[in-house]
Amino acid sequence: MFIQKYDTYFSSMARTLSPKYIGNNNSGWIITGQVNSDWYEWVNDFVATHPQYGTVSGNFEDEVQATSEAALKHFLKHHPFEEWDYYDI
Repeated sequence: MFIQKYDTYFSSMARTLSPKYIGNNNSGWIITGQVNSDWYEWVNDFVATHPQYGTVSGNFEDEVQATSEAALKHFLKHHPFEEWDYYDI
């Protein structure tokens, strides 16, 4: 198991997954998660599975666990997180 810790740089910093990635993706990743909405839409906690790479899950504002570092790299290559400010909404 590979664990990647993430820190936020300021108290209202958001590091989230785009809701457009929820579901089956051409990359092979199947992603589930709750879509939050407040003028803007985002996903905090998610679970993603891939037939070759395994699983990536967690929250980019805290910790993400992956089957391997290669799995996380492949996931982020196809489904990068977004950084923004919660105070902007």
